[in-house]
Amino acid sequence: MNVQKSHAIIIAVAAVAILAALVFAMETEKHDAGGGLPDFKISGSTDLDGNIFVSFVYTKNIMMLDGKGNVVWHKHEDLPADVHAGYWDFKKHTIDGKTFYSYHDQNISADHYGLPGYAPGERVILDSDFREIKRITFGQSGTVDKGHLLDGHDFLMIDLDHYIMSGYIKDTVDNVPGYEESSVVYSYLQEVDDGEVVWDWRSVDYPELYSLTVTDAVETAGDFGNLQTDAPDYVHFNAMRLNDGGDLVCSFRHLNTILCLDRTKDADQIKWKLSGNADDFGLAADQKTSSQHYVTVDGDTIMAFDNHNISERTRLVSYTVDIDGKTLKEFKERVVPGKFSSACGSQQQIEGELFMIGWGDAENDAVCFSVYDFDSGKELMSMELAQPSNFTYRCVYYG
Repeated sequence: MNVQKSHAIIIAVAAVAILAALVFAMETEKHDAGGGLPDFKISGSTDLDGNIFVSFVYTKNIMMLDGKGNVVWHKHEDLPADVHAGYWDFKKHTIDGKTFYSYHDQNISADHYGLPGYAPGERVILDSDFREIKRITFGQSGTVDKGHLLDGHDFLMIDLDHYIMSGYIKDTVDNVPGYEESSVVYSYLQEVDDGEVVWDWRSVDYPELYSLTVTDAVETAGDFGNLQTDAPDYVHFNAMRLNDGGDLVCSFRHLNTILCLDRTKDADQIKWKLSGNADDFGLAADQKTSSQHYVTVDGDTIMAFDNHNISERTRLVSYTVDIDGKTLKEFKERVVPGKFSSACGSQQQIEGELFMIGWGDAENDAVCFSVYDFDSGKELMSMELAQPSNFTYRCVYYG
């Protein structure tokens, strides 16, 4: 091959490479976020007129993006290099036509019982201009002192002085069948209205739950003999929603179960169980969740982000149920091929088969959220992290 011909080939190849790079740049936008925020890449775009809220597990970063993936607001706090803590559960609240925002601010010096999935701290409430207006901790009760730190998994705000909070408590109990004493970490939920505790719930008051613990996600979840851990995280609460009747529908990851709790009672509060080893709705084995997150309720339809650790095949599941008859009317699962999230994550049905999916601790790639159309089987937009080990807690959409 002569030199002139060789040079011509090299120039042609370079031109093709440049053209390909330009096409890629048109489809994918890389963000050097700056301000301490993690670097990320947006692929695709949407016409959604709302915002996407992104929170992280191990860094104090929260971001609000528009439907094109542009950052419209963010908050970052520097931490020492050896400290891993986050701003969890960044969300929007609309109350009487007014907009508020909130996030969980993890206290880096608080005892988290050695659990990577526990982030003790305060709920921070922001006004519509993102100005901090209050910080919330537990109210005084028979279980906790006033000011006891919350957990960061979820928070419901009914109005500025009325909210439902979650926490984890470490204690020694004597009601685990087969054990004289056992140290455990249990779920504590509390509702406060105008400064007064009006309702609460403790998982240790229901010894029947001990036998429902599974080890799909954590091997020591059922270590009631305290042989491998000081105190097993045997239920692991991670999400809650109010249904139309005012009951609290909650996800418990280490029970593979969604529980409905009666807020009008101070005892005998469990109304029904969906999925898990004591399922009330006759679910088949392949319809049950495994290590699920982010339960949502819409009428008689309950949805969850089913990490499905037992199969390492994450899916979005939907149950339409007859509550009174305790029967399943319809079951749906939606799967994005090749995706597995071992922890965290979220799902929302925006409209029709268009979903917002937060991938949490994604195991097979660095994509932390997808706007996905299951009708076409296409991902319309996604966000990819430069450092996927800094995984997201939730990525949620508010219109």
